[in-house]
Amino acid sequence: MNAEARVAVTRTGGVRIARAGGEFDLDGTALLADALAVPGDEGAADTVLDLSDVAFADSAFLHTLLAARAAHRDAGRRLVLAGAPPPVLRLLELTDVTRVFTLRDTVGEALGTLRGPDGGPGPR
Repeated sequence: MNAEARVAVTRTGGVRIARAGGEFDLDGTALLADALAVPGDEGAADTVLDLSDVAFADSAFLHTLLAARAAHRDAGRRLVLAGAPPPVLRLLELTDVTRVFTLRDTVGEALGTLRGPDGGPGPR
């Protein structure tokens, strides 16, 4: 792989935003798993994963996403995927998991999904 996997995490309005980029195979998924781990604090209840800069993703990446989704669900938190590029969307479609994820076109739309009309947390 030639584009090293990277993930940066920020917070906005009580939501964690993880921005992933590069190529994700078995070597890059530990970085993603760490970024998507459900935090123990109450400061950020939900997570948006921005996938718009991901160039490649394989089955290890998919496994990491599914594990993160389950951990968020078990903790009563939400995980929204944003900006999935064609290679990632194809992986999700081919494995028939688009139905288990909340997918949005942009981070802004994902944040809107997580926030209510007053800007506070949206419905669960």
